[in-house]
Formats: sequence, C-alpha cells, structure tokens
Amino acid sequence: MKLAPFGLGYSLYRGNLHGHSHHSDGETSPEAVVEAYAQLGYDFTCLSDHLWKDKRFAAETVLDNSGLDRPDFITIASAELHCHGKRYDQDGLWHIVANGLPVDFAPAQDDETVDAMISRAIDAGAYVTIAHPEWYSLTHDEAQQVTHAHGVEIYNHSCAISSNRGSGIAIADALLHDGVRMSFTATDDSHFKPYDHGGGWVMVAAEDLSADAIVSALKAGRHYSTTGPNFHHLALEDNTLIIGCSAVNSIIISAEGHLARDLQGANLTYAEIDLSALKSSYFRVTIRDHAGRMAWSNPYFFDDLR
Repeated sequence: MKLAPFGLGYSLYRGNLHGHSHHSDGETSPEAVVEAYAQLGYDFTCLSDHLWKDKRFAAETVLDNSGLDRPDFITIASAELHCHGKRYDQDGLWHIVANGLPVDFAPAQDDETVDAMISRAIDAGAYVTIAHPEWYSLTHDEAQQVTHAHGVEIYNHSCAISSNRGSGIAIADALLHDGVRMSFTATDDSHFKPYDHGGGWVMVAAEDLSADAIVSALKAGRHYSTTGPNFHHLALEDNTLIIGCSAVNSIIISAEGHLARDLQGANLTYAEIDLSALKSSYFRVTIRDHAGRMAWSNPYFFDDLR
C-alpha cells in the first residue's frame, strides 16, 4: 500500500506556506516575493502577512494577491493571524498561519480567543497551522488549546537562522502522544532579510495547480515537508515500510515515546524497515542528508492504514 502523498496519480507541487511582504513587515513588495520564489523553481507561495491591529508590523486586511498569478505559478491568499492570550510572547499574541482565506477575513477582535479565531479561519475554508512553536516557547498546555488546527510547523527557516528556535517537532510529538492527528509543515517565514527564503517548503500532491486544490490537499495530509532532501516513494507492505528518497545519510522511523528505528550509511536511496515489533499507534519518517538538511513525512496512524 502506497502512503500519501504517493500513489495518488497527482503531481507534486513545491510551495512556501508562510511569508511576508510590504503589506505587513516584509522587506520587499508582493511582486518581488513572487518573482523570487518563481526563480527558485517553486510552484506556489503564500503571502501570509500579519493580520492584526498594530501598524508597527501588521495590516488589517488580507492581501488580495489575485493579480500575481502566472500560468505556471500561483499565490494563495493567506495571513498570519493574531489574538491576545499567548503567555511567552512580548506582545502577548498568538501566531497562527491560515492558508486559503477569503480576502474579506477580518482580524481578531480584542476579546476573541485563539480557539474562536482558529475555528473562524477553518470555517472560512483555510488550512490552519500552529506557527513556530519553539520560537515563542509554546507550552504543552497552550498546544492543547489549539488542537483543532490542521497542522504544526516543525521547521521555520527564519526562526532557525535568526534565533536557533526553528523546530516544532517536540510539540508535534507531544500532541501525537495525546492522540491528536496533525500534519506537519516546513516553512520559510520569509521577510526577505538575508538568507531567510528558500530554506523550508512543502511538496503537495494536488489534482492541479490551483489554490483550491492545494488547500484541499494540505487538509487531507497529502504532502511532506523538507529543507532539501526528497521522498520519492513511501509504502507499507504487510509490516515492512519501504522508503525511496534522494541520497541521504540517515533514515529514521520515530514512534511513541522514545521508540525508533534507523538506518545509517552513505548515499542511502532505498530502505526496507520491519515495523512488526514497533508497539506504537503511529510512526513518522525523517531523512537527513550529508549537509544536515532534513525532510519529514506526515505521521501515519496504523488504524487509518488498516
């Protein structure tokens, strides 16, 4: 049985889900952002400018990017949503990324909770993720408030290079242990300061290159996340996990608690790993290349696969 995003007959599209422009606190214009990602070979990007009532860094409107699409490159209306109530943040604000918003989506009111804000974005049709949990010390108690989000950023490139707080895997694993089923994303959070774009992205298996198809595929978990390496094949045959990928030095299967399986070597491109003794409700796959760049599958739950 092939595992998503493979075996569906869809093309894989490369995209950034989290980035900023002049519309909020980015360093360059929306047009320049699109050009930069198109030049890197991306298929889509999301101008997720801050949506909040603070002109220092945010706008009160979702950017209408409908005029920026090209025949082979699209943008998806998005925003980084804020509301009060986050504990470890200098402004006391939550940061939640929503991709596929209507352009008339309104910023949160002063009394709106993060639960209500996320629900409102989901009801509006967006794919909603928990942004940069390590960067602003998201606690486990706080993570439990936002379990209705679709996913969590497990890599945020801007946070990784600017503060060494770019990971979200600890929070993701804690939620998985709680039985929460979330997908993973790797993003740039680009502001077009030096070197903060082109560092983390998703590969999405969608029916076509359109905003609706990409957002639907993200909600369905038909994607993987990467900072460089690529998965080419994931399948489960009986209890054997079969992995095909670009050349890497390690292939790691992570499961509940500290359970794991690994394969180490040089220029690994294929592996068959027996999961029959893995006493876990789920597993996820990480690959790492010689430069330390990684790619992550979404988590797979055995009861779903059966």
